[in-house]
Amino acid sequence: MLMMMMMMATVWVKVVLACIVTTVAASNAPNIVFFLADDLGWNDVSWHDPRVVTPNLHKLSGDGVTLDQNYVQPFCTPTRSALLSGYYPFHLGRQGYPLVLMTPTGLTVNVTLLPEDLAALGYSTHLVGKWHLGFCDEAYTPTRRGFQSFYGLYGGRHYYYNHSYNGGYDFRDGDRVALEANGTYNLDLLTERAVKIIQQQEGKQSPFFLYLAFQHVHTPLTVPEEYLALYPEESNPDRQTLLGMVTAMDDAVGRVVAAITASTFANNTLIVFSSDNGGKSPAGINLPLRGAKGSQWEGGTRVAGLVHGAMLENTPRRYGGLLHVTDWRSTLMAAAGAAVLPCTDGFNQWEALHTGRVRSPRNSLIYDIEQANEDFSGAIRVGRYKLLMGPQKYTDEEGPWLFDLKKDPNETTNLAATRPGLVRKLEGVLRAKVREMVPQDLPPDDPAGQAKNFGGIWSPGWSGAS
Repeated sequence: MLMMMMMMATVWVKVVLACIVTTVAASNAPNIVFFLADDLGWNDVSWHDPRVVTPNLHKLSGDGVTLDQNYVQPFCTPTRSALLSGYYPFHLGRQGYPLVLMTPTGLTVNVTLLPEDLAALGYSTHLVGKWHLGFCDEAYTPTRRGFQSFYGLYGGRHYYYNHSYNGGYDFRDGDRVALEANGTYNLDLLTERAVKIIQQQEGKQSPFFLYLAFQHVHTPLTVPEEYLALYPEESNPDRQTLLGMVTAMDDAVGRVVAAITASTFANNTLIVFSSDNGGKSPAGINLPLRGAKGSQWEGGTRVAGLVHGAMLENTPRRYGGLLHVTDWRSTLMAAAGAAVLPCTDGFNQWEALHTGRVRSPRNSLIYDIEQANEDFSGAIRVGRYKLLMGPQKYTDEEGPWLFDLKKDPNETTNLAATRPGLVRKLEGVLRAKVREMVPQDLPPDDPAGQAKNFGGIWSPGWSGAS
């Protein structure tokens, strides 16, 4: 069985261009709302820790499908590239560290993205929140990558009230700099826009895709005072603020869901919620999982998630099937009724999520391949076994580490010394993937991109897309 799984693990599709997809959505194609939290820890939701106040997310989870094996990438940019493209970041050059404001590159324009697919099916497509996939050239920006509207920030973070970071302002309404947003809490702005988009769909025949990519609960930790009062027993001020931010985000989810519930399309809207990576230590908590944001440990890559919608069968239920962020492009296209799905690294999970009557089509995944030289670093899971190679963040030890995640989901017992044959086999599969790796596309910062060169606004137009 293990050998069969390993053979399957070696046949991941690695083409860069998408297959042709159908050009008309199914007549009953659902609206899709995808909430993506930022740096939310495994233990930062109420169904993993009842002390966390997230009643709206808890209800969505309790009425829908809770994702118990929901995997993402260790950092922000890699997860977002995988979500929208369906490809492992190491097939795009987006593995490793995330983009920063003056990085002269972005998510390659040679790959089709989910919003482009859905737009071709007749969906209206909207991004509200954080992009973080490059903006040095207009070709990298959201409205050139399939989103018909964009409201939010190009970069990875900004201050929640003045929307500036490192000397520049970063908030836009489409291509226009939205200076009027200055002074209003980021979450309020995003929520109000998301609700407005939903309300504007009334009476329209075509479905919509809303990607609501929160900055919450990413640093700089900031929340209105009333949310701190919900956690009076928390002695760590950073943890208290982060938990307040979690509850504020939950309120935002509740407002968006209320707008959906009040609409005529309430029973035909599919909701997905996930974090982009594990919580950032020490404010974010991933216990009992090992590790944190940036690591290939479970705490950096296995995150809280759920799917909700009236079209889902046999709910509520927990989905224990293996699911990776690269799967969402094909899965959501299948939900939309696409006759032919994109050729990516992802699997179509729609039948399993929709009905609960079939198993996950995925039995293996690559956590990441960050380096391919003498300091090789990567991790792979095949079936119940996970192998980590090379130096890992948040530990002084040196790999390899081998874990049986079925018996040991918290990675406490290293089996490498007692199962050397299995280590060699899994390492062989992992190293074979290195031959497919696109070199990491992370050039040095370019001072031409400084905000001061554009009147104090983080702006495109200082490096060409490639």
